[in-house]
Amino acid sequence: MLVRSHLLCPYSDCVAHYRKDTPRVYVLLDEERAVSLKKDVTSKIAKTRLPYLNKLWVRLKECPHCNRPLEVVIDETHNGRNIYLRIPKK
Repeated sequence: MLVRSHLLCPYSDCVAHYRKDTPRVYVLLDEERAVSLKKDVTSKIAKTRLPYLNKLWVRLKECPHCNRPLEVVIDETHNGRNIYLRIPKK
């Protein structure tokens, strides 16, 4: 399981939108690239590395702070892995 703890909500009126505040969106990503979003991570995560699969995934989820729809984009199409949140495309 991989954890990203620094993500911000893309909606400007959400409490997790601003960098100066402490609320963040925590993304938990498993081996099958299933995504879960949380307000905080209180349990210990044993494994924090995932093998790269050289693909791009987009998963539709809800922000745990404002409960609005988000797209979680997992980009492994280059050396490295980018995970970011965006407002869903219509």
